[in-house]
Amino acid sequence: MSQSRIIVSLFWIGLGIFVMIFSYKLGLGRLNNPDSGLMSFLLGLILVLLSLYSLVLSLLKKAGEEEPRKEGRSQANYGKIALVLVALITYSFVLEKLGFVITTWIFLFLLFRGMGNKWITTLIASAFTVLATYFVFTFFGVRFPPGIFR
Repeated sequence: MSQSRIIVSLFWIGLGIFVMIFSYKLGLGRLNNPDSGLMSFLLGLILVLLSLYSLVLSLLKKAGEEEPRKEGRSQANYGKIALVLVALITYSFVLEKLGFVITTWIFLFLLFRGMGNKWITTLIASAFTVLATYFVFTFFGVRFPPGIFR
């Protein structure tokens, strides 16, 4: 049984319960007439259920079945985490100014490129994802920040 996995599972359970409590305070409404807290409540519930599943698996794992620990940590992983963090923060500030299409394409391009994909794959996947997302959500009546396309 891995003590770190148990601690991580308990953290996510706590966070999920926290999200559910505050979502409930926002109001859940009904499935046919949802209120502002319903979606976050359901996501909190999913987080709790998945974390409980992980916790049960960790508790049932026998002591001899622990995964071997890797020696040291890779600096490359920290670089990728920093890239994603900076990209997300920048995305939130630039979205309103540049608009959904351009900002999301740049964001996805950086993420796909950071994963080590080839240039052409990155260009095509980013463009396809942005256009598909834009058309699906526009079909459902969701408005995106137009940015420079006003």
